[in-house]
Amino acid sequence: MKVLLLLSALMATAPAWAQSYQVRQGQLPYAGHTQASINVVVDGNEDDTREFLQSYMKTNQRLALKGGLAGLLGKKPVLSAKQVSGTSISSRPIDVYAATTALTDSTTEVALFGSFGDKTYFSPDLTPAPFKQLENVLTKYAPAARTNFYRQQVAEAEAKIAAIDKEKDKLNKAADATRANTAANLKRIDELLRQNEANAKTLTQDSIQLVNNGLLREAGVKVLERRRTRLSIVTP
Repeated sequence: MKVLLLLSALMATAPAWAQSYQVRQGQLPYAGHTQASINVVVDGNEDDTREFLQSYMKTNQRLALKGGLAGLLGKKPVLSAKQVSGTSISSRPIDVYAATTALTDSTTEVALFGSFGDKTYFSPDLTPAPFKQLENVLTKYAPAARTNFYRQQVAEAEAKIAAIDKEKDKLNKAADATRANTAANLKRIDELLRQNEANAKTLTQDSIQLVNNGLLREAGVKVLERRRTRLSIVTP
């Protein structure tokens, strides 16, 4: 049952398979110029995408991408790692930048670009080697991002099922308590009915005794009157 629920949740939230993780070349404005970049569209909102991108790059590429000042028109700031040495991209110290753009609530475009820190930005024409290595970095990132996205989807679905199961247990306990209370009430009602029957019998017996008591009193009063009369006759 849980497997079916997980599959249903994934089918409801998963994007169409037409959404690819293909890495391609692109361009974006930065530092007053149009810079060549390597782009890929991934599943996930922008905040989650940025968080995983930073974690992945730090763990797998030794690139500690950090955010700068807030971007214009509500855009997220460009992430950057300045003068990083010993990377797979180049033997020279480099600057690496990552820009993210929310395409929808559940898809984000990631763009990587870089430079040697002297305003020599990577391009396929002027610096083909580091530009190609930058492409390789994003090519490795793309499947990791997809795995992370579906792992999060599964975790969310599991959390929902866990919440449903918790609510189910709560409802079952409440139902058990209600059934127990109902049984106790029925038992009490049965006891009260039996007590009422006993009370009714007692009332009947008491009523008979009251009638008899009244008759006895009436007879006693007559006897008393006769004796008083006799007493008055013999009394001088």
